[in-house]
Amino acid sequence: MKQSIGIPLGLFLSFLSACTNSLSMRSADGETWSGEYRFARENTGLIRVRTKDGEILLGKFITVGRASFVQSYKDIFGSGSIAAEGPDASVYGNPFAGTSGGSAALNDFAYAEAPENASGRPGTVIKGPLFYWTASLQGNRGTTMVCCFIGSSHTGHGFGRCKSHTGTEYTVQF
Repeated sequence: MKQSIGIPLGLFLSFLSACTNSLSMRSADGETWSGEYRFARENTGLIRVRTKDGEILLGKFITVGRASFVQSYKDIFGSGSIAAEGPDASVYGNPFAGTSGGSAALNDFAYAEAPENASGRPGTVIKGPLFYWTASLQGNRGTTMVCCFIGSSHTGHGFGRCKSHTGTEYTVQF
């Protein structure tokens, strides 16, 4: 009896761990790439992006605390590129995610402005507790990128920014 329950449960859990989520990247000149990501173990995940000319970029993201994220972001995109205010709920490991009551004091939010070429489009706001990822991507034709992502623990959606080795920057929605 235990064996008949264990096998389907194991198959179901392996299916869940292989689920992918979509993401999109957009450069300032309007070039759009699509991709997907999936969670792995130990606060990591895998990302795959297809460029317009067919190059495949692969990489791994890791979960980091807000202070490390902000420092990485400043190192990649410049010292005035990000502002972080309010409590850092990421250091608490989201103990209040999914609960009701007094967790509002630890709910964070992040805002990204719309790309310059998206006139009339509003920016993006996500509410937390938030999670923070950093990633490195490498393409099969030599393209490399570094990325920073912020997401909502409530919705799983978020945004980010990537910079290629040539200096081209991309906004990311996931």
